[in-house]
Amino acid sequence: METLYRWSKFVEEDRLEEWEARLLAEAIPYALDKPVKRHRWQMSVYAATQEEAEDLRARFGGAVASLAPAQWQPAAGTNPGPPLRIRDSLLVTDSEDGATLDRLAREHPGRVVLSFPPQLAFGTGGHPTTAGCLRFLADFAKRRGGRPWRVLDLGCGSGILAIAAAKLGATAVTAVENDAMALGYARENAARHGVADRVDFLEADAVALMAVEPGESCDLIAANLFSDLLVALLPRFPRWLVPGGESIISGFLATQAAEVSAAAEAAGLPFLGTMRRGKWMAARS
Repeated sequence: METLYRWSKFVEEDRLEEWEARLLAEAIPYALDKPVKRHRWQMSVYAATQEEAEDLRARFGGAVASLAPAQWQPAAGTNPGPPLRIRDSLLVTDSEDGATLDRLAREHPGRVVLSFPPQLAFGTGGHPTTAGCLRFLADFAKRRGGRPWRVLDLGCGSGILAIAAAKLGATAVTAVENDAMALGYARENAARHGVADRVDFLEADAVALMAVEPGESCDLIAANLFSDLLVALLPRFPRWLVPGGESIISGFLATQAAEVSAAAEAAGLPFLGTMRRGKWMAARS
């Protein structure tokens, strides 16, 4: 792995939503952290080149630091947090220790155990948008009742939704991501979970992909993306779905829900259910 560059900026609590909105408006993926004994939040964006990071500093202030692989790769032996329970179907842990995974499988019979250690890509399961999608995904899998189903995952990040779908019974999954680094992790994660043969990873732009005729329709589209991308993509969902197909979307704020809901309804995919975790929303249609 190569050196990465991190742009970061400390933001006061009362201005956090303003700064999040600024980055979301430009579809810039970011991470949030509140260091111990600090009153301010630290916003971080990871870039492959110093030029990208310096551009963020020129526009938004803050600081840029280089990170050698040892500084950003998950450290072996890191103490994992508590596992995340998703319905009665999934258990998501950030541990990749074999003994720990075996223990969790014994303690939670009937659940699929997913292992997603911290990585520089969205999708460890802890973020509210990912957790909401996983809950809707578990519900969809249960409704299928053993019938075969195909999935298109737009903006797959670490691959957690695509991998969860395959583990829950999806017969074929296409996972799309335009970030090469995230896609590399996603492929490794699929191999670790034994589903590499059922998940086809594709490096592509979701908007460009959805503009062409689909090769084969799918039963479910999952899209954990920013609101402006969802609004642009939703009109294209129907021709990629089989009749009666469904979608799971997330990545938008509660303040953006009306706009996204209107786009879904105009596409003939009105919201059938929503989940809110803090300021973040997920929906199925």
